[in-house]
Amino acid sequence: MKSEFICGTLEGFYGRPWRTDQRHQLFQWMQDWDGMNTFMYAPKDDLFQRKKWREKYPESELGELKELIQACHQKNLGFIYAISPGLDITYSSESDWDSLKNKVNQIQQIGCTQFAILFDDIPSEISANDQKEFSSISGAQAYVTNRLFEYLANFDSSLIFCPTVYCGKMAEYDVPGNAYLNEMGKALNEGIGFFWTGPEVVSTDIPVESIQELRQVINRKPIIWDNLHANDYDIQQIFFGPYTGRSLKLKNELAGILSNPNCQFWANYNPLRTLAMYIVETDSWNSRQSFLDSSKEWMQYFGNDELTLEEIQLLGDCFYTTGQLGKMGNQLVESVRCIMSKEPAVWGSRLEIFRKLETSLNSLCMKLMVTTNRDLLYDYYPVLWELKEEMEYMSKWISWKQSGAGKFKYQEMVPRRQGIIYEIQKVVHSN
Repeated sequence: MKSEFICGTLEGFYGRPWRTDQRHQLFQWMQDWDGMNTFMYAPKDDLFQRKKWREKYPESELGELKELIQACHQKNLGFIYAISPGLDITYSSESDWDSLKNKVNQIQQIGCTQFAILFDDIPSEISANDQKEFSSISGAQAYVTNRLFEYLANFDSSLIFCPTVYCGKMAEYDVPGNAYLNEMGKALNEGIGFFWTGPEVVSTDIPVESIQELRQVINRKPIIWDNLHANDYDIQQIFFGPYTGRSLKLKNELAGILSNPNCQFWANYNPLRTLAMYIVETDSWNSRQSFLDSSKEWMQYFGNDELTLEEIQLLGDCFYTTGQLGKMGNQLVESVRCIMSKEPAVWGSRLEIFRKLETSLNSLCMKLMVTTNRDLLYDYYPVLWELKEEMEYMSKWISWKQSGAGKFKYQEMVPRRQGIIYEIQKVVHSN
């Protein structure tokens, strides 16, 4: 492993991979920002990266990948190619080893010198054939990973390993007592990097103590595969907020941080920009201030000079980070709670706040409709317009409540969510 602290972006989500032009935009951002030095290519829906890992890339796709690697290197960024054989590899098979080696050779030949082997989100049991050779899945994975590391060392190439137990929750919150992690810590070559997502798959906070505990088990500093802004597990969410929930002291315990952010490319400016700010900060970390500063830069990509900074910040505050709203998002929710639970006579400033934010949100939506960055609009459209419709409903309800009229009636232009998913959710989550 290189001794340099790895920091950057990890395209490792489920769903449609980013386009080539979007990755080029990402590389430009990362080159412009101090602290960012690495891009990892690991889209789950690249069939040749995961499902068809044994097969070499066809010439057309290989050419595109080569151009991507070259573009990344031209920006002085490291490019990590990740392969995910865990769905169906036979760890003891020489045929599968040859397939893995040949695939890596193909990627090396187009200019890649940094690799990762991923065993996340796979069956936790090994095959009957492997059980004859290995006593555990950790032993099998360590064998293949070490073998690949030793092979890559001949070409001065590095390797990072992603374990099957990749967070505290998967270790049943007992990292020191987890057999898989303990065996990996002992068996895995010390030169191999080690991915970890924190206490959870999506960790809102990563305590320094949790990483210190992990280091004692795996015998190296981990690299955080950071899912703070990931949304592939819930397509109804999107996150525009800052890098948060990690103290500056955490960096001392790590070998790197790679953010695996939103599937929607244009949602990721603030998450990635503030990560870069976090990496270079040495004195104190104020994630809120980093969000405000980053939002000023974010404005230039919307393609509409009439947008105000307050409107941009409102967008970010409404869709902040996992389990957290920004300042104006919280104000909006608290206003709705007050208005829905109390009589109009005591609404007071809560109604004023609601009306102000409603006006800003409507203005934001109308300005986005004529933005020249249509990709950005389409990334934001579903969640933003759903919020707008709820605000419209709420506004009508307020007018009805203030009028003292009879039963509330609201003629919706479109029906609320329907279908099998929501019918099942009503049953399952009714208690």
